Amino acid sequence: MARYFAEIDQSDTVIRVIVSEPEYINSGRVGNPSNWIECFLDEDGVNNTKKMYPGIGHKYNYNAEVFHCKQPYPSWNIDENYDWQSPIPKPDYIEYDGNNIDLPWLWDESTQSWVN
Repeated sequence: MARYFAEIDQSDTVIRVIVSEPEYINSGRVGNPSNWIECFLDEDGVNNTKKMYPGIGHKYNYNAEVFHCKQPYPSWNIDENYDWQSPIPKPDYIEYDGNNIDLPWLWDESTQSWVN
């Protein structure tokens, strides 16, 4: 039965994801079998396998056996759940004329702040 596999380079970055039989991966026809990590589509809606389905540019953490997104900004740190966190929390809303208004927020790396 075909499965999903991600190829990881020397910097633990995903360089491609393919559908393949495990025997084909292990044959070495697509490179060193140790560079391939089996991954899973979350078809049942339960995120319980390797944190997330990988994409090109994602990272693989061998110790935790999870895929995660690449670092979005140099100032951000990864937490214990392998999610990137900004140095300061994103505001929930902005107060305007006595009302709380939800606005889209963007991170400004140069000022280390959230802007809208």
